[in-house]
Amino acid sequence: MLDKEYRQHELRQNFKFQFDHSCFGCLELVFSPQDEPITGWIVSPDIVPCQIKEREINKFGFDINTIPPSCPVSIYADSSRPDTVHVLKYAIPLKGLLDPVKININRSLRDILDAGHSVGTKDVPNPGSHNDLKKHLNDLKRFLSTSEAKFRDIANGCKEVQIIDSSQYDELFDGMNNQSLSKRVELFMGNITLLIEICPDHISTFLSILREQDHVVLSTLADRIAASLDT
Repeated sequence: MLDKEYRQHELRQNFKFQFDHSCFGCLELVFSPQDEPITGWIVSPDIVPCQIKEREINKFGFDINTIPPSCPVSIYADSSRPDTVHVLKYAIPLKGLLDPVKININRSLRDILDAGHSVGTKDVPNPGSHNDLKKHLNDLKRFLSTSEAKFRDIANGCKEVQIIDSSQYDELFDGMNNQSLSKRVELFMGNITLLIEICPDHISTFLSILREQDHVVLSTLADRIAASLDT
């Protein structure tokens, strides 16, 4: 299914794992101090906490419109620094599993400089445009956290065009009814971040939903997000 429906999804080495049900029913990437030097590099999660819930993994594949669960991570290298290490070796332990598993990120500074920018990766020497996009998405999250009505309208629009499915929508407004608005908006924005990462052709549909709200802040943010993606 990944090969047919998500052609931009890059497959690497796979591994088997089992959830530790004494924990929280999720897989979490843990970003901690490293044993190897990482001078000149920045590795950071796009969503905090960087988690994938067990139910998201279990339901993937039953609906062709679902987005593969993932944990987007940004990797930057400062090529202007003379002390930037030439090869990044970064270990990320996975929390929430019965047996310990660690993901090892290996990046060569030379490969990044030679490759430039490519679809599906953020290994670029200049993180300016990505930082702009991240800021605009955070601004959108802050705005939606102030208005339950606007948040509901936008989420409903996303459900109608299948950016989120019915179960995700119900989770935002029924399953998490004891959670604060900001917590529910954070979950929603995590879905939008995945949309940008995995289905970039559909982001224009989301921006159209923002513009249809007839609000100057949402229209402005839609324009700024579009400009950042075109950079």
